[in-house]
Amino acid sequence: MEESEKIVRVFYDSTAPGHRERLCAIQAPEIVYDLPEGMPFGCGHFQGFQDIVDRFLVSFYGAFDVRFRADEYVTSRADTVVVLGRIQGKARKTGAPVDVPFAHVWTVGDGYLQRLRAFTDTATMARAVGQS
Repeated sequence: MEESEKIVRVFYDSTAPGHRERLCAIQAPEIVYDLPEGMPFGCGHFQGFQDIVDRFLVSFYGAFDVRFRADEYVTSRADTVVVLGRIQGKARKTGAPVDVPFAHVWTVGDGYLQRLRAFTDTATMARAVGQS
């Protein structure tokens, strides 16, 4: 297993409640998240860990009680890992179930996660929170 894949696996293991403290340690200070337009909460471009915490995590986890279940890891180059899986849980306000596929493309360098490009079913996520 490539070193970059090991770091990415730590990310998904750390998204479970009670294990999230490791997330900060594996992400570069200037990490970039590019999340799909159409997401009801947490879409767009985020740069830097503090920006991700302030603008993405607060809005996304304020709307959703979900976990990212990684099912498959594909290491295409030493610095790129693609993860296929499912976002599972519920919308907080409506209680509607959420179970949608995702594809995450990670760039890893210098022992840290450097960039995330995320793809998912934004229409289903929007419906779960009552947006059509």
